[in-house]
Amino acid sequence: MNNSQKTGGFLGDIISKYYQQFLKTQKPDVSEKEAFIRCDNLIKIYRINDLEVFALQGLELTINCGEMVGIIGSSGSGKSTLLNILGGLDSPTGGQARVAGWDLNKMSYRDRIFYKRQVVGFVWQKIGRNLIPYLSALENVRLPMILSGERGNREWAEELLEAVGLKDRMGHRPLEMSGGQQQRVAIAVALANKPQVLLADEPTGSLDSDTGTEIFKVFKKVAADFGVTIIIVTHDRSLSGAVDRAVEIRDGKISTESVRNKPLSDESEVKIGLKNTDEKSQQQTHEKYTVLDSSGRLQIPEEYLEKMDIKDRAALKFEEGKIIVEPPNKD
Repeated sequence: MNNSQKTGGFLGDIISKYYQQFLKTQKPDVSEKEAFIRCDNLIKIYRINDLEVFALQGLELTINCGEMVGIIGSSGSGKSTLLNILGGLDSPTGGQARVAGWDLNKMSYRDRIFYKRQVVGFVWQKIGRNLIPYLSALENVRLPMILSGERGNREWAEELLEAVGLKDRMGHRPLEMSGGQQQRVAIAVALANKPQVLLADEPTGSLDSDTGTEIFKVFKKVAADFGVTIIIVTHDRSLSGAVDRAVEIRDGKISTESVRNKPLSDESEVKIGLKNTDEKSQQQTHEKYTVLDSSGRLQIPEEYLEKMDIKDRAALKFEEGKIIVEPPNKD
C-alpha cells in the first residue's frame, strides 16, 4: 500500500467518524400520536419583483407511515412546491410542516443537510438528475453511501438493485439501459441511505404507459419490502388508481382525496396503473371525498360547479341529514 492510499484511508476514517458523531446530534421530536407527515395551514409565497405569488394557500395534509400517496394537480397548482418543502429543498412562508418528527420550519443548516441525505430520498423525472452517466448502476447506488460515510456497504447496494429487478444489470451504465431501467436504478439510489420517505416528482412522465405501470409496481414492492413512505407528485389523474391514496391539489389547497377501499393485490395489479384507470374503474377501488380544512372550508370539484352553473356564490340547505348545494335563487 502506497502513502496516498494510506492517507486516503486515514482521511476516510476521520470523515466517517465525524459523520457518525454528527448523526448522533440529530434528535427529531417524534410523537407516537401524531401523523408521520403533517402540514397545518401551510403557506408559501414567492416574491417576483413587486409581485407576490401564493403557491400554497393554507394547505393541510396528513400522511401515515408506510402509505403510498399520489399528489395530483395541474401546472401551477402547488404540488411541486409542496414536494420541495417536504424534501427540505424549500422553506414554508407560514404554517407548519413536520416529517418523521422533524419540524421543517426550525431546521438549522446542518439539520437540513442531514435531513436531505438520510431522512428523504428523491426520484426525479429527468434521468440526468438522478444518475451519473459514467458510473455503473452499482456505483451510482453506492455513491450516496460513500458520501454519507458508509464506505463498504456493497451488499446493501446489490440488494437494492435486486429488489428493483436489476440483478443482471449492476455493471451497466445508464446509457446502456432503457428509460425504465434507468428509473429503477434511480429508485435504488434514492433508497441507498435507508430514508424514511421517498419523494418522486413525475417519475413516469418520460415513460410509456407499460413501462410506467412497471415502475409503479416497483414503488409498491419497495414500500412493502423496506417500509418506506412514498409520495408521488404528478399531473396525471389516471395514476390515482396505482396508489393507496390520491390527493388532488388545486390553487394551493387540497381539494379532494381518493382512498383505496380494497388491497392492491398482485392479482389486481395488472388492471390498475396507467392503462386502465378510467373514472368508472377507479370508483370500484377507491372512495372519493371532498376535503374539509380546519376552518370548515371545502373545494367543490370544478366539473360539479360547471354542471350546476355555480360561479361566485351558492345556496346551502340542510335537509334530512344532508347538506345540499344549489345555485343561488335568481328571482
